[in-house]
Amino acid sequence: MERSKAFTLLGLSENATFDDIMDALDQAVFKVRDQFLRGAVIPKLAASRVERCVLLSDVARTLGVSALGAPVTVPQMLPLSETLEGVVRGHVENVRRCRTAMAATLDSDSVAQLGNMMANLQSEYMKAFLEHTESFENDDHQVAVPAREEADWMALLSAIRAHEEGPGGGALLQELVQKERARMRAMVRSTAPAQH
Repeated sequence: MERSKAFTLLGLSENATFDDIMDALDQAVFKVRDQFLRGAVIPKLAASRVERCVLLSDVARTLGVSALGAPVTVPQMLPLSETLEGVVRGHVENVRRCRTAMAATLDSDSVAQLGNMMANLQSEYMKAFLEHTESFENDDHQVAVPAREEADWMALLSAIRAHEEGPGGGALLQELVQKERARMRAMVRSTAPAQH
């Protein structure tokens, strides 16, 4: 990467001081990391954020800036269970582990690696969730659900448990699952390769 491009990507002029470069890089990585830590994991957005981190890593190398934080160890992931509750619980724990590791660094390479892992986890989770909830499919639920409006984990787990413990808990679960299925199907469609 050319130095002029590296400065441009940070919004700096070529006569910026080393401290200016460090501050701009720190803020850029922090912003991407914060999006991963706070928002719903949307694979398409996550991929663009990972690309941004890789670009910031190239900027740092071009400008001779060492990593802003120590690299972190990639956490051990749990396999998704065979039950709907296990799938949701496993996914929540895996995302929590990634976010905990990510919160400990501003190293752009680590943020990119963990962000990529979160995107892959989300894709696997959506596939498993859609498979486990096929029986909840309802063609009447055609309302578009924005990708950022993921189901509340605690409400979803409580509804699953109530449904499993007896009759009467199914209505809330049906509503939550249909909304989450609509949200996930839209994300899956947006990332699917175009048919020719």
